[in-house]
Amino acid sequence: MNNIHNRNINFLKELFKKERFNFIDYKGNLEIKYFNSGWGTHLYLTTNNSNKYLARINFYPWKNEWWVKKLEYDVLKLLEWYNISPKVYYFNDNNSLKQDLTIVEYIEGEVLKNIDNKSIISLANTLKKLHNSFTFTTSWDLPPSNKLPYKCDIYDIFANGDDKKIENYSDLVGIEKVIEPYNRIKNKLWDYFHNLTIFDSCNNFSLCHADLKKENVLINDKWIMLIDWECATSDIHETDIWRLFAGCSFTEKQQKLFLENYYDKNINNINLDRIYAVKKVLDFFKIFEDYVSLKRKEWCADNMLIELLEYEKNNYNF
Repeated sequence: MNNIHNRNINFLKELFKKERFNFIDYKGNLEIKYFNSGWGTHLYLTTNNSNKYLARINFYPWKNEWWVKKLEYDVLKLLEWYNISPKVYYFNDNNSLKQDLTIVEYIEGEVLKNIDNKSIISLANTLKKLHNSFTFTTSWDLPPSNKLPYKCDIYDIFANGDDKKIENYSDLVGIEKVIEPYNRIKNKLWDYFHNLTIFDSCNNFSLCHADLKKENVLINDKWIMLIDWECATSDIHETDIWRLFAGCSFTEKQQKLFLENYYDKNINNINLDRIYAVKKVLDFFKIFEDYVSLKRKEWCADNMLIELLEYEKNNYNF
């Protein structure tokens, strides 16, 4: 791994020399070092006098095929003057690394941990600004648009793909005891979600972050910033709201405070119905991610089974 990081750092040094970026003071000190890695991206911190930047380099080939860095670059350019995201300076998809990359502003702040009322209200105002500032007449205008009528595909996003099939994890001890209940509940959820009519009338869509979780929310005394926009798209705003609730583990009280401030206390039933329909989907697949795909929790078939059956009990009416 060190060889990869050394190669990438040497590439970046040559890139900065060659491109002569106007945001860099070439008379000052320029230092590049490895910063972090996650979700198919290596991060490298570039310090230039008092200014700091992050070079974000793919390391999964499929991320290049999905053009996520180009998407992120385009979205961050749209958001440049809204003070809710890092500034973006550069995108490159043709280089000796054969990996797409961006260079963005390094944001000084802490990952959202302790969620107090002030943070919740600030998050509500930030998302409201995002969703109201950019609207679209069809979903998925970023990338190409789908025709109306709108189809909320959040179930399909989480359910489809070989990595989402529980049978493919047969190496986990005791997995056989959760396969049947997992698939049974998954099929019930499919029937419930695909027979809903609450999404049929959707014809206004917002720019959505689409990957809201604690790791992608930075906070300090003055502001909240949203980072990592590779999943951004146009969609109904309700999908973003519940992703935030799930990704930041909001309590019911925190959800209520957020909704009151986001909707200025004028929330209607259709908004709530859509939010809680998305909730049922994300709550179910979070169990799978926690134990199987993302391993947020230590693997234990009995514990996963308990959570699955509890989910089924609490949602028996769908």
